[in-house]
This record gives sequence, structure tokens and C-alpha cells, in this order.
Amino acid sequence: MKNESLHNMKSLMSFNTIRRILPLGGCGILFLFAFVACTSDEDGNSDNRLPITFSCSEDGVTRAEVSLSEFISDFKVYGINGDISGSGNAATFTKKNTVFPDYQVWHTENLANTTSTNTANWEYVGTVEGASGSEEQTIKYWDEKRDGHYFWAIGDFSKSGGYDYTESTLPDPHVIEVENITQVDVQDDSKCLYFTKPKYVPKSKYGQPVTLTFLRYCSRIRIGFYEDITQSGGDKRYKVVGVDFYRVNNDGTFNTNELPTTNVCLRGYFVNEGKVRLTYTNASFKGGDNIDNVTTETVPVENGTSKYMDFGVLNIAGTQSGALPTSSSEALFTTNNGSQYTKVLPYNNTEGLTLQCDILVRNQNESQFTQQNVLASIPAHYTNWQPNQSYTYIFKIVTTPDGAAIILANVEVESWKSDGLIEDEWHNW
Repeated sequence: MKNESLHNMKSLMSFNTIRRILPLGGCGILFLFAFVACTSDEDGNSDNRLPITFSCSEDGVTRAEVSLSEFISDFKVYGINGDISGSGNAATFTKKNTVFPDYQVWHTENLANTTSTNTANWEYVGTVEGASGSEEQTIKYWDEKRDGHYFWAIGDFSKSGGYDYTESTLPDPHVIEVENITQVDVQDDSKCLYFTKPKYVPKSKYGQPVTLTFLRYCSRIRIGFYEDITQSGGDKRYKVVGVDFYRVNNDGTFNTNELPTTNVCLRGYFVNEGKVRLTYTNASFKGGDNIDNVTTETVPVENGTSKYMDFGVLNIAGTQSGALPTSSSEALFTTNNGSQYTKVLPYNNTEGLTLQCDILVRNQNESQFTQQNVLASIPAHYTNWQPNQSYTYIFKIVTTPDGAAIILANVEVESWKSDGLIEDEWHNW
């Protein structure tokens, strides 16, 4: 089947050539791709083989599921098949063959069911423009002689202004390296890079829907505060009415020569620009579901790091009481461009995070005092940021023998779901 008006897509280049990934809109979502059984080929001939077809199901949509076409117009899919050798944790995926080397799947409205490989406006069979001219993407079938198939995908490149990338050949290790992703890019949902973990499909599920979960290649962080200042007898006598934070210099020292502000500036190690490396290795392709079978790495470019980041404003004056809350469950979070979260490039920040601030405390008689140059840190154990994860750091202000001080009260990590809705439980460390 050829339809030049539908398939005049951006070039599919040969191995190790530069490619482009379009900036993707929205949030990382759960996308449903149905691999549907069919008994006819593109010419209408009878065929007992089951073609692999892609669709995006909206049946039974939950708040964490949306139509894929709302976020990207096409994606690149990879697939291999093979056999299972051994059992249990010792099982490995062997005799691997490439099914989808790097096929482009595109979305076009109102064409569902017009071909045997297009059941919901998603198509991959047809002519695309390659590096050396037109290339033909042909229909692919489930191989009933093999124990299982793996599929994985990345957001694709039909729009301009995307990222350059290179990739190795399949089946493994399959390495995709995406160039020049910046801290500015990850703040913009329309430029977010998306990728999936491989999804294993055993023979028993050939022809049934397959779910691929697209993950955002960014992490997000929010910073919260509350206070628990009491007198020795336990009576509540004080409240925190102000916390001002010192800026961090380029060399990582705190700038005590300027007055602190309500902007929360944290010292640490942040990547401003880097290369993203996605690696699918032999160890990844073991039979079975629920395997973390892709490794990710952000490799900073030269001079592409910073020793600080601004996490927004702590607006104590804007609260109803004009003071910090007194419980962790009601912690006041910073706001950055209208959001509690600040997005960062995933990275193992081995320096942890540190802040320095002045704390303004007022007692019941309205007299007040300021505790200056208070330091507080988040240990590096809690700052290994992974893609598509949310991190919540909550500080508690307490009195000490020396006056007011900030200590780390709680650290929480969450799965990041669509539309800012968190469905997983928080894990307190």
C-alpha cells in the first residue's frame, strides 16, 4: 500500500546517521497500542499470519491515560522476537531477531480501518523518504514459532526543531544517544523527550493489545517547609513569619554580601545541557513482565553544569495566618511559574542539596527575632534523580539550644502521573 500524501515523512536514515526527535507536547502518559489480529494482507489475499497493527485505545480511559495523538504525531518503534531459555530469574531471551528495526508510526485522522494495519488512525505500512531516496515500510507479523516479542519506542521526528540523535543496530545492545537536551527544554512540555521501557509479549498474548508506557526524560522537584517551635514546657509560644534565602555564587559559595530573598536557591550539582543515553542491553531482554529493562544516563557537555538552582518563591506572607504551617501534611511549598515543581534533567547529584537562610520568628507578644545564616542540607542519598519521577523535600524548623534551626524532616519520592495527578503512594525515607 502506498499513499504518498500520507507517507511523505521525514527521512529515515541508516545506522549511525544523525536523526531528529521532535519536541513532544504534554506530559508522559500511559499509551495503549493494540496489536490486533487480522487475516488479510494489504492486497486482500487470505493469510493465516497475524499482522502487527498499532492503535491507541481510548476505551476505559482513566485520568492517567489519554490519546497518544494529543501529544505526538508519530513515534519510532523498535521490536525483536526470540525464545526463552531457562526459567525464573535465570531465564534469558535468546535467538533474537529484529522485527521492527526503526519503523515510523504516524497518526492521521479519519483513516481508521482503511487498511489492515490501521485500526485507529495509526499506520506504519507505506513509503517514507529515506536518506538514499524512498524506502518502503512493509507489514510485520507475529512469529508463532518464537516464544515472545519485545517492543519499545521513542517520540519521533516529523516536526522541525527537534533533537539530533544517533543509534546502534538491533537487536542488542541497542543504544540511542540524544544530543543537546537543555535545562530550558525540560521546563517546556512541548520539548520534552519521551521514551519507553521494552514491553514483553509472550506467545499466549499474540494478537492482544500491548501497553507501552511513555516516560518523560526529566525529573521534577518541590521544596516544602513547616515549623514546630515550642517552649520547654511544650506550649506554643512562637511562629515563623519569614524565611529568606541566600543566593549561591557561581563557585558554589553562598552570597552573604547581598540581602537574602524569598526565592529558594539551593546549592548542588545541576546539568544545564547534556547528552541523553538510553541503553537496552542483553540483561534487559529477559522473558517476563515488570522488568526495569532500560538504563538512562545524562552526560553533561563541557561547561554544561551549574552549582545552584532557583526553586521558586516561599510565600509565607500570602498564607491565611501569615506564618508557616505547623504540620508536615500542611507544609508550604515554593512556587515556580505557578507550579510547586521545578523540572530538572535526571542526574545523580552526588553533592546533595544545601540552603542557607535567615528565619524570622515572632512570639505571642508580637516581639520578634531573626536567626541568621541557618544552614540545612539534603543528603546525596536522596538526590539521585531518575526520569519521570517526582521528588518532594520537606524541611522542618525547630528550636535548638542555640536558637532556631532548620532540619530535614522528610523526603518523599513519587511516580509522576499525567496532569499533575499523583496516583502512587508517597514513600517516606
